[in-house]
Amino acid sequence: MRGWLRLTLTTGVLILGTALPARAVPPTFQNLTFSGAVTDQGQACGDPLSWEFTGDARITRFFDSDGALTRIQVQVRESGTVTNLTTGEVVDLPRTAFIERVLFVEDGSIIIEDNGLSVRVTGPEDFLLDVGRFVVRLNPNELLQSSGQHPIREINPFSVSDPALLGAFCDLFD
Repeated sequence: MRGWLRLTLTTGVLILGTALPARAVPPTFQNLTFSGAVTDQGQACGDPLSWEFTGDARITRFFDSDGALTRIQVQVRESGTVTNLTTGEVVDLPRTAFIERVLFVEDGSIIIEDNGLSVRVTGPEDFLLDVGRFVVRLNPNELLQSSGQHPIREINPFSVSDPALLGAFCDLFD
């Protein structure tokens, strides 16, 4: 009886062991700081502007059981300034936070989804928010969804360095 029970349990464990899906490769984590600037010669607002930003990001990369990268999630916190280079006037952009998800689709395209507050100016005289959910597909480039206020991202949803983005800040310098 004992041998039969042991054989039954061993057989059951082997069956369950082979029926379980392959284990995915564990995610990797990386923390980094970044900085950048977008500047024009006055094309967006008449006077040249410079948008400078700094921040930190926690990047998590997810893999399938074969080790292929399937998704990236980035928790971003940033702050910055926008400066009118003619007058020297500076508008502070207080610290904001958002989450960006990058999905690698089987057809070769990439979907980027941002959720949260990416730009905030809420002073007594100035107001600008870029907040909500924003989803684009790359290869082919396509705006999939925009919910919330996105005066910056909607200027060029496929670039973070296009000087045309500065057009969203024009009203802050009137």
